[in-house]
Amino acid sequence: MMTQEPRETSSTTISLLLGHVRAHGGDAAVADVLARAGITESLDWLEDTATWVSYDTRIRLFTAATTVLDDPHTMYQVGATVVSDGLHPVLVQLLSAFASPAAVYRQLPRLIPKFTTTSTMESVSVGRTSARLRYRLHEGYPPSRLDCQYAQGLFAALPSMFGLTAAIVVHPECQCDGYECCVYEVTWSTRRRWWSRRSLNHPTNRSLALLREKVKEVQHAAADLVGSDDVDDVLARIVARASSAVLAPAYLLIMTADHGEPVLRFQGLDAPGAVRIAARILHGADLGERAVIVDVSSSRRTYGRLAALYSLGHTSMDGDRTLLEAYAGHAAAALDLFTALEDSRREESRAAAMLVLAHELATSTGSEAVADAVALAVPAIAGCDAAAVLLWDASPGVMRAVATAGLDAPRRDRVLAAPIPAAQTPELVELLAHQRPVPLSATTASPQLAGLLAECGMTTAIIVPLLAGDVLMGVVAGGWRSTLAPGISPSTLARIEGVSHQGAIALQNARLLATVRHQSLHDPLTGLANRMLFASELDAAVSTCAAGSCTAVMFCDLDNFKQVNDVLGHGAGDELLRQIAVRLRGCLGVEATIGRLGGDEFAVLARELPGQEQAVDLAHRVVDSLNRPFHVSGHDLRITASIGVAVHNGPGDGGERLLAAADTAMYEAKRTGRNQVALADESNRTGPVTSLHSELVEALGRAEMRLHYQPVVALSSPDRVVGAEALIRWDHPRLGLLAPAAFLPLAEETGLVADLDLWVLGKALADLAALGDAATLTAAGGVPLHVAVNLASATLVDPRLIPTVRAALNRNRLRPERLVLEIVESRALIDLPGVVERLIELRRLGVSISLDDFGTGFSTLAWLNTLPVDQIKIDRTFTANLPEAASVALVEGIIALAQKLDIDVVAEGVETEDQLAALREAGCAFAQGYLLGRPTPAFASVTQATVSRV
Repeated sequence: MMTQEPRETSSTTISLLLGHVRAHGGDAAVADVLARAGITESLDWLEDTATWVSYDTRIRLFTAATTVLDDPHTMYQVGATVVSDGLHPVLVQLLSAFASPAAVYRQLPRLIPKFTTTSTMESVSVGRTSARLRYRLHEGYPPSRLDCQYAQGLFAALPSMFGLTAAIVVHPECQCDGYECCVYEVTWSTRRRWWSRRSLNHPTNRSLALLREKVKEVQHAAADLVGSDDVDDVLARIVARASSAVLAPAYLLIMTADHGEPVLRFQGLDAPGAVRIAARILHGADLGERAVIVDVSSSRRTYGRLAALYSLGHTSMDGDRTLLEAYAGHAAAALDLFTALEDSRREESRAAAMLVLAHELATSTGSEAVADAVALAVPAIAGCDAAAVLLWDASPGVMRAVATAGLDAPRRDRVLAAPIPAAQTPELVELLAHQRPVPLSATTASPQLAGLLAECGMTTAIIVPLLAGDVLMGVVAGGWRSTLAPGISPSTLARIEGVSHQGAIALQNARLLATVRHQSLHDPLTGLANRMLFASELDAAVSTCAAGSCTAVMFCDLDNFKQVNDVLGHGAGDELLRQIAVRLRGCLGVEATIGRLGGDEFAVLARELPGQEQAVDLAHRVVDSLNRPFHVSGHDLRITASIGVAVHNGPGDGGERLLAAADTAMYEAKRTGRNQVALADESNRTGPVTSLHSELVEALGRAEMRLHYQPVVALSSPDRVVGAEALIRWDHPRLGLLAPAAFLPLAEETGLVADLDLWVLGKALADLAALGDAATLTAAGGVPLHVAVNLASATLVDPRLIPTVRAALNRNRLRPERLVLEIVESRALIDLPGVVERLIELRRLGVSISLDDFGTGFSTLAWLNTLPVDQIKIDRTFTANLPEAASVALVEGIIALAQKLDIDVVAEGVETEDQLAALREAGCAFAQGYLLGRPTPAFASVTQATVSRV
């Protein structure tokens, strides 16, 4: 495109040419010339005084005009009209100030750079009525006779400025003929033409007229400078309209700032050249006569510097500085006006932002909404580039960002996800201690805040406390991308503090409102939903339930809770209720709404269930979770619950009726034996659901119990399987395959656990024997596989245990060392009479004893001397946190102690390669977990699969 062409020829020449064509051929001729020259730009652009085109475009236009007008003397005529029609008014005014044509011819070499950068002129000799001029086109530009004709016309016309007849121009040497340069010999007469005597003051009159035109043009340019609301556009206009004062190939505007790098706007230069020249000007370098540099200043302030630049070897004219200074004064006045308007708009914007903030804070009902409103308001009110609101969390001692403004999505997400610990941040320590604003700089801030500033692209920031009285609620932070010099102004700080004050009051009100609302809708003892909130949630769930799904309500009443209050007191009863609430949350998670309706009555709301079977399963999960003992006031308390379940299919209304139906079903569950679940039918008639206890009694007889095996691996080189742990499962005909946690607590409570343990013992040894000696030796690398069986405390003291172990080993022809009996450490274990003697008797048979879940119960290190054990199993809670330093230290300590006592160590719950590597490093000999092998029904397949993996 032409707009990207080199700036080699001023539009003054092009405008003069097109005006001549229009005068002799009309607009159609102009269009024809542009088409022949291949010009696609608009006439307005071509005739703008700021436009420059290439030398090649200039010659194409000269050629096209000569062809279209069919006149070989076209370019001479165009040059001859320069003085009367086309010469820039400023130049005519300057040239008219000279006393004679001879003075003008002497100044011509300084005039040429205003029109072209491709040639150089020299006044070889100038007399009273003659001049010899040398004109040379620079290397790389092909000479054109049309250009020579244009020059001859210009040289001939200059005396007419003084009322004289045209000069005679002879062109003896031309670059087109191979000469080094073009030579022009000009002669003129000093006698005025007859008509010019009638107005001897003609040059003066014309000069004044041109000066008036110049003033009008500069005034028009000044008015145009403030015709935009955008400062970048205003600066671009200052550069673009500089040609109205001084013609030059290039212009450079340097706007100095109070902070940050200077702002540059330029024309006729490339960016690297503009930066290079600006640096020289700012450092006071002398650019010589090739540059006219003036200050852009007013009585209010100095904005920067404006330069008109010429090519190397060219110089400015004597009047250029005065004209450019006058223009720069207009530009400064325009910037004054623009700045005043900007200040007015900024204040108006701040006032509007404060009104919006006040409205948002008045209508915000939550802390996050208040924080969002404050963060959005700070940049508009304080003039910063970005803002954030961080709330103080006193429990862990951190500031957490909850709202930001002025940051893109990735940066916002990183800020919101990065809490700032006060203990590691000196600036926050200072703020907490003194409760006053703290300025920040990316170069001097503490490492965490410096990193956060860099992450957000900020160099300067300030954090202002959110104070409600003397209570610190958080901070408001404002950040700037540029360094502020000399710093954050008092007015800016005052604005942020004002926003902070309003935000703190709104945050305090929001928190008080949230507290009141929470208290009005939640049980003060347990924190669960109260009857009002539960009823509201129930109505909403029933009305929005999707077709094909159902809403279930469980009404739960504790059995014999009154005895707890009567025996241990109401304080113990309250503590039990709190623990029950915690256990219900852990059992149900976020999938259900839990409420305390009063006393020892709880309710559970489950949404969008597939059917009533899932509701009953969920109720059984609650019953089973409550069967485990609670530790209250130094006592282990067991509590049972009776639950009524009511189900509504699809959308509807009447949540209260559904709750009443569940209540009725709960009484039916109590009537039929307590500690069970009863289901209400659609007409509110109830029928008890079969008790899980009665089903468990019959499970062994019905062959519903299953064993799964999880491998134990020796962490040697290479790793190898050395045995497996037998894990019981209940293949329930209605509920599917149940994990031990779903039924073993009930088995312990009802005395069935010993029967289950003895069955597992016999079944596991039979499955091990079924592998055969060859298979077990191959899998274990030449060492016989063992099987580990878990025993409850009650099973240890059951008189059937020793005979069952002996009979199972003999029946399956297995050596005793291939059986490992695992016992779970607990206070009940050590308190059982005769348990130590029973363990010693088992070891005499040759059976190994393993202490399971080591480190999680009530054990002390003395137990390892008291109890006769051969192995300890490190609980998965320690393994899960590996390779964290604290967990590594604990595991290493356990292993070191076990090695001193000659006790084997097995690590449970290994699920990642990092955990496995940490255990190897710590010297652990054995491990098991999902990484090494998941529980599977077949003993043989699990060992083979694990061998292939390791």
